[in-house]
Amino acid sequence: MQVSVSILALILSILNFIIGRLIVGKERGKVSETSGKNIQRVGFVTILIIAFSCFYFIDIMDDNAMKWFWLYFYTITFGFHFYLDWVYLRDTKEYLVSLILLIIGVSYILFFVF
Repeated sequence: MQVSVSILALILSILNFIIGRLIVGKERGKVSETSGKNIQRVGFVTILIIAFSCFYFIDIMDDNAMKWFWLYFYTITFGFHFYLDWVYLRDTKEYLVSLILLIIGVSYILFFVF
């Protein structure tokens, strides 16, 4: 599991760079440079607190439970990122990059991680 998650992080980093250059170009926007900066901070901190709270109650030896935990965590995190990009960076089409990475990541977790 640890190797496949590391590969996922590497794949998503490379694809984020490549897809971002193809769709958005060199001038990529950031939500932290818009009025959504505080919403982004509060949202991600809230997601992390809830994830750590849920992780405490999950049996980490159960592969099926861990699969669904990581799948939900990844979907909620990247879904929130997609939503923020869509609301605050609609002109840059940065939300398309987030949506593509969300789809690729969920597919990878479903088929290769567990």
